Amino acid sequence: MKGSLAEGVLPGVLRDLYVGRKCGLLHFLREGERRSVRFRHGHIINADTNVARERLGETLVRLGQLTQADLDRATEVVIRDKKRLGTVLEELGIMNLGRVEDALALQVREVLLIVMGWSEGEYAFEEEDPLTAPQGEITLKLSTGEMILEAVRRIEDPDVVRYALGDIDRVLAPSADPLLRFQRIALSPTDGFVLSRVDGTLSAREIIQMSPLDPAETQKSLFGLLCTGVIESVAGSSKPRPQPGSALTAGKPAAAPATAPPAAEASGPAPTSRPAAPWSSGRMQPLLSDEPGAGALPPGPGQPPPSQRPAGTAAPTVSPVLPSDPAKRKEVEERRREIEEAYRLLKTKNYFELLEVPRASNEAQIKDAYFRLARRFHPDAHHDPTLTDLREKLEAVFIRLGEAYEVLRSPKTRGNYEASLPRPAATAGSPSTSTPQASSPPPDRDYEVRLATENAARAERHLADAKYWDAIQLLEPAIPLLTGKPKQRARVSLARCFAKNPNWLRRAEDLLQQVVQEDPKNADAYFELGLIYKGGGLKSRALSVLRKALEIRPEYEAAQQELLALDTGKDDSESPGGGGILKKWFGKQ
Repeated sequence: MKGSLAEGVLPGVLRDLYVGRKCGLLHFLREGERRSVRFRHGHIINADTNVARERLGETLVRLGQLTQADLDRATEVVIRDKKRLGTVLEELGIMNLGRVEDALALQVREVLLIVMGWSEGEYAFEEEDPLTAPQGEITLKLSTGEMILEAVRRIEDPDVVRYALGDIDRVLAPSADPLLRFQRIALSPTDGFVLSRVDGTLSAREIIQMSPLDPAETQKSLFGLLCTGVIESVAGSSKPRPQPGSALTAGKPAAAPATAPPAAEASGPAPTSRPAAPWSSGRMQPLLSDEPGAGALPPGPGQPPPSQRPAGTAAPTVSPVLPSDPAKRKEVEERRREIEEAYRLLKTKNYFELLEVPRASNEAQIKDAYFRLARRFHPDAHHDPTLTDLREKLEAVFIRLGEAYEVLRSPKTRGNYEASLPRPAATAGSPSTSTPQASSPPPDRDYEVRLATENAARAERHLADAKYWDAIQLLEPAIPLLTGKPKQRARVSLARCFAKNPNWLRRAEDLLQQVVQEDPKNADAYFELGLIYKGGGLKSRALSVLRKALEIRPEYEAAQQELLALDTGKDDSESPGGGGILKKWFGKQ
């Protein structure tokens, strides 16, 4: 993905990365200057530049947020340990995590605002595998959606916006993906009004014509909402172009809509049908990527972006900022208790209970319940300073709600799921279809185990296709539900995924050690350990575990080949300069 920068191009580029949930570096180049922004799953993480005064440290010193002496001390650690400056500032105690996040957001904003002012230049996106991308970086407070809106608002030429909108006779609807629909972005009064008119039945032309606002501003607002993914076009829904003299071409309707509402978070009524494709047209394509598959729909409600941190990796400790006003503080504490309680009960509730609907609910009721709760537990809520430490719990609740919705929205999967649940206990004077809240049936363990077994099998197929991140997302929640041989096999598969990332070798080794402790006859676990030790330069240890694998399974051909290759080399103890990262962990054998 690469191209030339011009007015109106940047919002489309950012949209592709944000809605497509891409990982990688977006580079901007002009006259020897380079500015880069890193994305992880569509979210901006940090920025970098070769312009000295715009680097993070120099920016903080210039703004009086950091002394030159502290910057010099931190820079020594950055160079020595090859870490990000923000991480080092926090580790040295120079700045706490909250101030580091504010600093990173400030630098990214400055870098992007500079690029927004360019009328020429080049951009190129360097995509990265989510599994091998740099880990442990601080998640930025800055909302990517808000930066997209900022880029759109800076477009001065109305013709650029009209060209970007393309076919304005296509019907618009709120996004069917709650992650995009309920993202936390501050809308202007114009954006709030325009969004309130997007209901899945009106075309962009109709919204522009009925709006009491300036048509150019309405078009710009529509373009911004489309670029953030808050709204989408309904595929195949173009309305006939109105004829000259019709109501839509003669002027405004007689009954003007109400005045624009105040700025609010992105939200909107449920769409009448799920869009099959995002807003796009042949005319809009020059402003977006020309790569195959660009502009494709993001994952649906049941497919939220993978967690940015593998299970078992501790998140940075961030203390919430509670308001001093007693009334507001009480409200915040109740909200925090709600999130904590929802997270605590995830494993004990069935899907109907999660969505807070009775089993007799129809598809529309289930959809309404899901969208209501998805907005309530949207992961973006962690941007609220009172909820910063609940980020992972919010993500876990949101993902589980998506799983419940995906099962219950389909008649086939819902039927299978309902059949696996125990019948609600009937009480005197009440029908047998009482609500789950009244009967409180326990979650069906057999069904969950079957689903976990199927997901483990799917994960192995992903592993064979080198889709390691997808495999991890299936294996981590499945392993706690499995027992015996299936559990150990899934653990070995998960360790193989972890071993593909140099930063996760320790996790892979620990997991395999657990397997061999519980299942001493697991030849595959010993073999994978041998590969890890071999890659880390620990020859003696690799030889030991590979021989163990062959003792258990003499016909293990892959272990025979690895053992033969190692037997022809020198022992690591004879090579003082050899070894790798594992030697740093375990020391010399």
